[in-house]
Amino acid sequence: MNSTVTKVNLFNTANIIKMLLLTVFVSACALSIKAAYDLAKDSDVFPVWFVPSFISGIIILIALSLYFVFQAWKIEDHSRLLTSKQSVYLWAFMLLSFICTTSVHGFYPFRPDILSMLPILDSVLKINYVIAVTGFIASIALASIYIFSQMKLPAMVGLLIMALLTLIPNDNCSNPFNYWWIETIGASPLMYVPNVYITLFVACGLYGIHPKGVAILTMCICLGSILLGIGHQLGIIW
Repeated sequence: MNSTVTKVNLFNTANIIKMLLLTVFVSACALSIKAAYDLAKDSDVFPVWFVPSFISGIIILIALSLYFVFQAWKIEDHSRLLTSKQSVYLWAFMLLSFICTTSVHGFYPFRPDILSMLPILDSVLKINYVIAVTGFIASIALASIYIFSQMKLPAMVGLLIMALLTLIPNDNCSNPFNYWWIETIGASPLMYVPNVYITLFVACGLYGIHPKGVAILTMCICLGSILLGIGHQLGIIW
């Protein structure tokens, strides 16, 4: 009886993960396509190479995401989940992604002088920083659950829910990425979309779907986020 209940619970949790993966995929794709469309309309703001490169990157990300989600939906054998030791490097990239994405804001809130900055921040930017710090801490907690307990599937559920929460509108920086969002709802949900892609790939990697390939993909997204952020900070891109 207990064995039957356990199998039913695993089946239900696995189905929840698949539905969350699909939701994360659709959300990331929709926001990415919208961003590509908005940038194409204001392409003169950027260097001539940037918008075509950005759109090409979006197409590649969407194609890869579709492939990985499709592979995850075919999985019935949950014994394919990575073991605790095998999963460490994927969780490490999940943590790193939050630091890399904040490069567009000068790596705040992960700088030592953040406490002195808080009083002068507007409410939107405070939400932005809270999302980054909360995502980082939540990733540590979920990694600990996955690595040090048997609740691997629930940890993956938590990871995917966390990814969706990072899409709460949180950026009011005035640039072509955000113009439409700021005019429409007051803030943009785009800043942590790279983290959403990384979450999708990491979750699929934990399912045993090309984990080494996932490591390379997440590394590339982290590097791309840093280059984008540094390019913005130096005024090279916008």
